[in-house]
Amino acid sequence: MKSYPISGGAAKAGSAHLRAQPDAAVVMARKFEDVFLHAFTRSRKVGPGSRKHLFVTLRFHEAPTLNRDAAAEWASCNLPATALHEWFVATGLEKKKDLFVALQVSPSTLSRAKPETTLDAAVTERMLRQSELFVRAAEVFGENGATWMTTPHGLLGGKAPVEYATNEFGGAKVRQILNAIEYGGVV
Repeated sequence: MKSYPISGGAAKAGSAHLRAQPDAAVVMARKFEDVFLHAFTRSRKVGPGSRKHLFVTLRFHEAPTLNRDAAAEWASCNLPATALHEWFVATGLEKKKDLFVALQVSPSTLSRAKPETTLDAAVTERMLRQSELFVRAAEVFGENGATWMTTPHGLLGGKAPVEYATNEFGGAKVRQILNAIEYGGVV
């Protein structure tokens, strides 16, 4: 299936293209892509010539979709601790405690972190998963996507989606709920 980088503008006729007015999901996807690209460029994990887009648009689907190849490559890398602050800003979350819940990084770890401190690749993987879910929530709920991600949900045992999706199984359940909300169906 052919894909197009979201930052590259609209695709040609016959393929998916972004609207002239970027919607909330596109804006959020670009923010997350910038966070990861900046972090990996800063840590020299990705050079400018080998840049892989984290979010792309697929044929017949205008919304940004996680590029699994890029995510798989980047998920095995350690990120600088400074990337967490940038990621938090990109999410639009209001409470810093949500950052710690979503990524399972303790506040004391971050308070001791120096600029050269790197975080375990497991944190990178959680950041990528949560980024995908925030973009998907923005696709379904628009500007209210971040609010939905932090609101307790009955189908998640009273946990907020951001809290429930701390592993891939929880992330799959959150994706399933978002799909059911958008397209209808059973969860």
